[in-house]
Amino acid sequence: MVSIQVVPDVVQLATANGTVAEQQFTAVATFSDGDTGELDLVSWELSNASMGSIDSRGKFVSVDQNGGDATVTATFLTNVATAEMSIVHSATYLEEGVEEAAAEALGEVESGEAGLEIVYPRDQTRVPRNLEGLRIFWSGTSSTDVVRLHFSSRLESVDVYCTNCSNWTVPTAVWQAVSATNRKGSLSVQVFAGAWDGSELTSVRQSEPITVTVNRFDATGSVLFWSTADEAIMRIVAGGGTASRFYPEARGSGCYGCHEVSEALQWMVVTRDGVNGAYQVVDVSDPAAPTLVYDVSDSKRMTFHSLSPDGQFILGVENGALKLYDLPTNAYIGAVTPDGNRYSHPGWAPDGKHVVAVRVTQSFYSDMTFLGGEIVTMSWDGARLGTPEVLVARETNVNLYYPAWSPDGEWLVFNRSTGDAYADPDAELWIVAATGGEPVRLDNANGEGPVQNSLARWAPLPDDDILWLAFSSRLPISTDRQSASQIWVTAVEPDLVRAGLDPTSAPYWLPGQNTNSDSHLPVWWSQ
Repeated sequence: MVSIQVVPDVVQLATANGTVAEQQFTAVATFSDGDTGELDLVSWELSNASMGSIDSRGKFVSVDQNGGDATVTATFLTNVATAEMSIVHSATYLEEGVEEAAAEALGEVESGEAGLEIVYPRDQTRVPRNLEGLRIFWSGTSSTDVVRLHFSSRLESVDVYCTNCSNWTVPTAVWQAVSATNRKGSLSVQVFAGAWDGSELTSVRQSEPITVTVNRFDATGSVLFWSTADEAIMRIVAGGGTASRFYPEARGSGCYGCHEVSEALQWMVVTRDGVNGAYQVVDVSDPAAPTLVYDVSDSKRMTFHSLSPDGQFILGVENGALKLYDLPTNAYIGAVTPDGNRYSHPGWAPDGKHVVAVRVTQSFYSDMTFLGGEIVTMSWDGARLGTPEVLVARETNVNLYYPAWSPDGEWLVFNRSTGDAYADPDAELWIVAATGGEPVRLDNANGEGPVQNSLARWAPLPDDDILWLAFSSRLPISTDRQSASQIWVTAVEPDLVRAGLDPTSAPYWLPGQNTNSDSHLPVWWSQ
C-alpha cells in the first residue's frame, strides 16, 4: 500500500429545518503496482460534531438545524487521508400574524428602494458564539408592512418574517443554529419590507446590509454591575441573556455601586453609600447565596478600591489618600500614599507587583469628582508603593481617569474627557501599553457623539485572539437615543494596538438589562 484517499474528497451539501443531508464516504487504497481498492476496517472522524455524525462505515448524516465546515478523516493503520465538507443551511420563520402569501411574495424580492436602516447592531459588531438575546432594531417601517430579516453567509440563509414590528429578538434556537454555522465567520444582516393589502405587495424597501462577526469561542464567566432602578448589583451570566439580583437581597439598603471581586478568595468588597462610604466584605463563593463576612464600620471607609491578585490586600482611596487593609482579617494596615498629592481609582496589576492610579493635579472635590487627572503606575514590594511613574500625562483642559489592567497585564484602558471624572457626557475610552507609548482612542467602541463611555472592565481570560471589554455607555440601542447608561461589550485585538490602530469592534449591548435603569461598573467575574 502506497497511500489512501477519501472519496469524494470535496463535498458540499444542503440542509433545511426538517431536512437532513447524507453522504457516503469511502477510503480507497493505492498499491505499489498501481492497483486501487476500497478499504474496510477504516477509522472515521468528523472535526465538527455540531454538523452531524459519521459512522464506522463512513456514512455521514447531518443535523437539520445548522450548517458549517468540517474535515472528514479516514485512518487505516498508519495511513491517513482527509476530505473537506461544507453544508449550507437554510431556514424560514414566520412570526404570528404573518400571512404565508405575504411571506412568499416578500421572499422573492431581491432588492428594493432605499428607506430602511438597521439601527442596532452597528456594522462590524463582533459577538461571542454563545450570545443570547441579540436584538435587531430598524427604522423606516409602518404597522401595515410585512418585514423580512435576512441572515446570510457562505453557509447560511435564514429568513424571518414579522408584521407591525420595528425590532426582533433572535430566539435561542435560531441563534444556536446561526452561531454554530458561522463561528469565526461574518454574517450579513439585511431588512426588507413592503406594504401588504392581502393580495399584493407594494412599496418594497430595503436597508443596507450590516456585517456581524461571530467569534469561534464562547464568552465565559459573568458580569456584575450596579443597577440604579433595581438598587442592586445585578448579575448576567455570559450567554444567559437574563439579569438576576445578586447583592444585596432587598431594596432600600443603600448604594453598592463600587464593587470588586477577589478571584483568589471568591470574596466581594462593596462600598456602601458612595463617596467615602463604609465598606462590606461578602463571600460570593456560592453565587446563589452571597454571605456577609465583614459588615460596615465607621472607622473603615473608602470610595474606590482594588484587591490584590493573591487576595491579601485591599487598596482603597479615602479623600484622596491611598490606604491599605488586610483582606482576610479586615485589619487596617495604614496609609500608603507615595507623595503629597491626592489619588483616586487604584488598580492592582495581574502580576501583583504593580499598581495603577490616577494622580490629581488640579481641583479635587472628592474621590469621585476631580479635574486634571493623569495615569501613573507604581511598583509594589509587598509593603509599600514605589515612586509614581507617569504613564499618560495630563493635558490642558483634559482629565484622565478610570484606568483598568487587561487580564494579561499588557494593556491599560482608561477614560479621557474635558470635564470632571463623574458622569462626563464626552467621556471616551482610550488604551495604552502598560510599558508606555502613544495612547490609542477606541473609535469603534466609543461610537459617535457624547454618550458617556466610562468605567471599562476586562473579561478575565482571552477568547481566542481577542479580549472582551465591558463598559457603561449611553449608546443608542433603538431609534431613540438611550436616556439610561447600559453595559456594552467590545472585542479588542491587541495586535492592532501594537500597530497604532483602533483594536475594537462595534460593541454589542449586553442582553438582559433593564433599559429604564442606569447600569454602571461592569465587573467581569470568572464564575
